Amino acid sequence: MTTTVQLWVLAGAMVGGGIALLVWWLQPAQPDLATALARLAPGRTPVSVDDSTGGPAGFRDRVGMWAIGHLPGTLLRGVPDKDLQLLGMPLRAYYGEKVAAVLLVLAGVPVVGGLYSMRLGLPFAVPALATLVAAAVAWLLPDRRIARTAARARTEFRRALGAYTDLIALGRAAGGIGTRQAMETSAGLGRSWPFERISAVVVRSRYSGVPPWDALADLAAQQGLPDLDDLADTLRLAGEEGAQVVPTLRARSTALRNAITTAERADINAKSDSLMLPTLVMAAAFIGVVIMAAVFRLLAG
Repeated sequence: MTTTVQLWVLAGAMVGGGIALLVWWLQPAQPDLATALARLAPGRTPVSVDDSTGGPAGFRDRVGMWAIGHLPGTLLRGVPDKDLQLLGMPLRAYYGEKVAAVLLVLAGVPVVGGLYSMRLGLPFAVPALATLVAAAVAWLLPDRRIARTAARARTEFRRALGAYTDLIALGRAAGGIGTRQAMETSAGLGRSWPFERISAVVVRSRYSGVPPWDALADLAAQQGLPDLDDLADTLRLAGEEGAQVVPTLRARSTALRNAITTAERADINAKSDSLMLPTLVMAAAFIGVVIMAAVFRLLAG
């Protein structure tokens, strides 16, 4: 009788919680001003690696805004600011993803764990502890996904930066073109998101009165792009001191490509090494099956 009452109470709580979340989700959301202005602008859409951040505020953004306003400060620390800025992911979407993952765990693990506990005769402390552990893991999983996505984005940025460096070197070698003009023209030739991001920063620096190499250095510091910071230092020598940097730019471009190739080879070697252990286990299992079959045949006479 007690088990039946507990199941009915749990089912009622889940249904009531679902209805409450549905009503909350259907309420009119406060529009995001930057997104609304971007939709009304006649130009290109803002560059964003994460496509989910360009749409209107959804369930994840609402949850993230609630988390920023209500969660304790200890849970809101350790934000990967550089990765989020590189991916174009707002803070509300970051916390919304983390809280949504925890809510999913809190909704599913207690039900499944409770059913197994009742069936196997385990105490309810077991599913409660499993729920806490799973919730902690779910809170940390978005950080791992964002770190991997940011690492891939930085690799893509390095490839584009090598081409951008070559274009600047060509513009400077042609003669009759200044450093700023070479930076703006070279950035406008690309159509990938790194070129568009660099182009936006360089063009904005013209109207803000900031040297373009300083703008690139600020971008590198904000998004964790050391190669872009090195390029900004080289271009600063050309812009402020009039130094001839064409050979330096070409050497830097070559070094970038060599570094990318070396990193890709190391990644391939690491993946090959990780595949070695399953292959050895499968070979050992096959040899064991063959040997055991022969032993059983000998024992059978």
